[in-house]
Amino acid sequence: MILPLLLPALAAEPAVPAVSAAPGSGVTVASGDGRFSLTLRGRVQLRELVSVPAAEAGGSAEPELQTQLSTARLWLGGHLLSEHTRWVLQLAVAQRDFRDGATSPVFDAYFDFTQNPNLMVRVGQAFVPFDRLRTIREFALQLPDRPRVISEFALDRDLGVVVGSDRLGGADSVVAYRLGVFGGSGIHQLDARPPGGLFVGRVEVRPLGPIDDDSEGDLARRTAPGLALGVAGAFNHGSARARGTTSTVYELGTTDYTHAAADAVFKWRGLAVEAEWILREASVDHIDGVDEAGVAAVEYTRSGWGVVTQASYMVAPQVEVAARYARLGAFDGTDPTLLATVAEQPNEATVGANLYLNGHKFKVQAGASTFFGDRASLDRAEWGGSLLVDATF
Repeated sequence: MILPLLLPALAAEPAVPAVSAAPGSGVTVASGDGRFSLTLRGRVQLRELVSVPAAEAGGSAEPELQTQLSTARLWLGGHLLSEHTRWVLQLAVAQRDFRDGATSPVFDAYFDFTQNPNLMVRVGQAFVPFDRLRTIREFALQLPDRPRVISEFALDRDLGVVVGSDRLGGADSVVAYRLGVFGGSGIHQLDARPPGGLFVGRVEVRPLGPIDDDSEGDLARRTAPGLALGVAGAFNHGSARARGTTSTVYELGTTDYTHAAADAVFKWRGLAVEAEWILREASVDHIDGVDEAGVAAVEYTRSGWGVVTQASYMVAPQVEVAARYARLGAFDGTDPTLLATVAEQPNEATVGANLYLNGHKFKVQAGASTFFGDRASLDRAEWGGSLLVDATF
């Protein structure tokens, strides 16, 4: 009597793992019971860079040429136990990716818990959800580099917890939000410091419906206009770095930074426009103390603001042109090096063209930038040009 009951179970075939692959999406392996999946992707960026530094007074600057493997990334992700528990691990292994004294290749390492769409939770190391022009992934940029304004004032990756929703209240909602608490010192910072933390909040409104505002350009030539508006604020208590979550680590103490940002993205029929205003202000202009030899020393904080406007148009199904203007500002009393940059080269102008072979996942980009002052003459301007291939596979 027992043997017939066991026969169906013995005859049942074990669940077979599913394997899929696609250009730009990598390879995905999923367990037969649906409790686990792994996607493996890679990305490389090859770059030829020509730069002409600002000429000294009365002289001329010589051009410089660099050939770079500017980015090499390995991305792993999937779900664990449930499709609502997702995980991501991103490794950056090119030499250019190792900045701020990095000794580890780990860029992203986090879990997403998406069971409640109104209260999704992210735990781990990831982008701080502050301003739009920084949280757009590097592979989805339409110009070779981010604006200098964003490199200076935006918040980067950090370790913490974020709660939020892409559609607060239901599928038809036009409101999204993020609230986060982070360590405040960014990544690759292992030294102990006085207690502190980074607290951030962001609200987005998409009044015309869904829009892919986490990717630059309107490659799909959407037939209906799309608009995304965002505002964000953050407070970094006891920041140990000159730019909040990046740059030099302070030796003499810490500062408090207040951050604010507002941004907009519009897309329609191949036209894409984005704009952002961003600000960072320190509680003190400088930190005073003594160095290891007992000599009086000072470390400056960096307070200022910036604006960015950027536009692009798809002139052909796979060809795009883009242009950007950005301006950097600084508050009186802040870091003299920042004040000098603002005095000499507060403006940035960039133009570029892209050939999309597989959207943002495989493209050839060309761009040229200049950083210049407010005077009509450009004899003290800094110039640069890039030709690069960016491939995700």
